[in-house]
Formats: sequence, structure tokens, C-alpha cells
Amino acid sequence: MSSSPSFVLRYVSDYSLADLKSMVSEFFDVKDAFIDVAGNPTFILQMEPVKLKFKEFSKRMLDLQLFPILRRSETSLILKVFSRPKPRQERKGLGLILFIATLTTIFIAGYVLWTGNRLWNEILMPNSNPYIQAAIYTACLASIIGSHELGHKIACSRHALSASTPYFIPGFPPFGTFGAIISLKDPPANRDELFDIGISGPLSGFIVMMLVILISMVLGVQVPESQAKALEEQNLVGPVYWPNSPLIFIGLFWIVESLKLVTMPQGWTLILGQTLFAAWVGSLVTFLNLLPIWQLDGGHISRAVFSRKGHQYTSILGLGILILSGYWFFALFLIFLMAASKHAWSAAEPLEDVSPLSKSRKLFYAVILFILILCFVTPPI
Repeated sequence: MSSSPSFVLRYVSDYSLADLKSMVSEFFDVKDAFIDVAGNPTFILQMEPVKLKFKEFSKRMLDLQLFPILRRSETSLILKVFSRPKPRQERKGLGLILFIATLTTIFIAGYVLWTGNRLWNEILMPNSNPYIQAAIYTACLASIIGSHELGHKIACSRHALSASTPYFIPGFPPFGTFGAIISLKDPPANRDELFDIGISGPLSGFIVMMLVILISMVLGVQVPESQAKALEEQNLVGPVYWPNSPLIFIGLFWIVESLKLVTMPQGWTLILGQTLFAAWVGSLVTFLNLLPIWQLDGGHISRAVFSRKGHQYTSILGLGILILSGYWFFALFLIFLMAASKHAWSAAEPLEDVSPLSKSRKLFYAVILFILILCFVTPPI
């Protein structure tokens, strides 16, 4: 998950209005320049395509510790210049401490899952070392969540945006973690950058999650169908079906079976272990993050696609999906955070909110919705 920067904008600088007008005029056709009632330099610009111009202009302004924001009126473009806010100081070492703590809690969760599962530690693999199994679970789940945050960092680096260290959140069994969060120190320049930052984390985590699903099939145990049926009668195993399991599970299982990537004797079946549960958690995290709500990754994506008003509507839709899907507690938690936030329904705002999202990204949004559907899963009973 990525969050937008939070600060109050105002202009405090040695640059005069004339100095700023000279800088702005190098890039845009300035129709008027004045100081608004709040004391902020304001420029009325001629209507024109501005995406490439503004990106170069904003880089120069940020180097001068200035913060340009461009919006559209009915007849012109309005550019306001603020002082660049100072980001909050990061606590040195806190990110590493939380990462180690989260690895520890995931390991504990993996140990509890294995030792509390009679099917695996007593029947299928009674001689297996529980610490090794806990370590495998930790590696799988941490890889999914870690790749999610790494995706955000790579996107920020690609667009020359400063972002905080990922802060992993320790949790309790059976998950062992509540995910992680990364904060932008500066807003993205335009909707394209906002889209890329929002999509990068869930997409990276989704790819690694598919690898974990395949790993779970490799680590699974093959048993005769008669034994599997007996275990099912004891409620120790069950079939993989939607919506208790996400469609991505069913789809990958079908592909592997069709291509005969995992060979089994006639009359045998495959029982999957707790690495599949790590993938299930990863699917849940991806589904929740892609919902178009507030400052979730999906919220940033929908803000880039639909603009401010559309983002508010999709946030309401996303909260409705959460409640109808059984995740009412998470929906209430988000509503509480939104009510307590100064930004309420707002997602991250790009500096330049005039240019539309690129056509290729609009098309790729359909892929994001498809991934959202593939990862949908109902809460465990």
C-alpha cells in the first residue's frame, strides 16, 4: 500500500512574483500573474497541451524548493506556486526493526499453522521439521508482500519521486502480518505517474503470488484418491473452489493439469500445504489493495483514471463491495480513517491534473480489473 504526502501548502520564498513569472514564461504563455488572497503566486495560462512541458517545469521548480500545482478552469489554466513542504524525518532504523519483527511474527504464524495442522504434522509429513516449514511459509509470504513494496519503490525511482522506507506491520497468526505501507514524500507530476505508482505494487505482488502457487504444487503431497476421500470425510481436506479460493488458484491449477506440468499416477491426487495459504493471503492482500477506495493502491489508480469526482464514486462502490463480500470490519476501519483524515475522500493529487491519462494506461486498467476479479476471495469462516 502507498499513501500520499500530507502537508499544508503555503508560499514562503525569496523569489518575487516577477522572478516566478519569468520562470513560468519560459514554458507557458502567461496571460496574467498575481498574488491570491492566501498570499500564493498565481498565474493564468493559455490553454494548451501541457503534460511534457509541465513535467520538465516541475522538476526545475522542485530543485528550487518550489511546488507548482496546475488546474483547469473553463477558459484557461491556473498555476499556483507554493514552497516545497519539508517531508517528515524518517526514524533511522525503524524500517529495519519493523521488517525483522514482521519476519518473526510471520515465522511464528507459520509454526503455529504447521504444528496445529493434524493433517500435515501427523498424517502426511509426521517427520518434517516444523521450523523448516515455518521458514518456507515466511519466505513465501514475505516475498509476496516484499515484492509489492519493491514495486512501489521501483515506480517511484523510475519517475524520480522520493518515497519513504517500506514499513512492514507485524501481525498475529494465522497471517503473521498486516502488510506494509510506503509514503510518497512528493506528489506525482501527473496522472500517468499516479497510475504507475498505484499499479506497481499490486502487479509485482500478483506475479510473485503466482510463483508461490506453483511452488505449493511442487511441495504438495500426492496420495491415492481413496485416502484423499477418507481425509475429506474427516474434514481434514477439501476441494479448491470459488469463492473460498480465488479464481487465480483454479486457473493456474487447470493450466498445470492441462499441460501436465505435474505428473501423478492414475487414481492419485495432490494435497497442497501451507505455502498455498501464503498465496491465499497474497491474493487477499492484492484484492483489498486493488479496490478503488480512498488511498489504497486501487484508489490511486481510480483517481488517475476517473479524476477527483469519479474517484469519490468508486470509493463508495469499493466500500460497498467490501461490505457485501463480508469484509465489513475492514470497510468500517477505512471509513474511520477517512473520517479522521484531513483529506477525507481524497486520494493522492498529481501536481498537474489537466492532462488525461495516457491511452495505453486506460487500456491496461482493464487488466487491473481482471486481476481484481481473479484475486477476489471471501473471508475464511
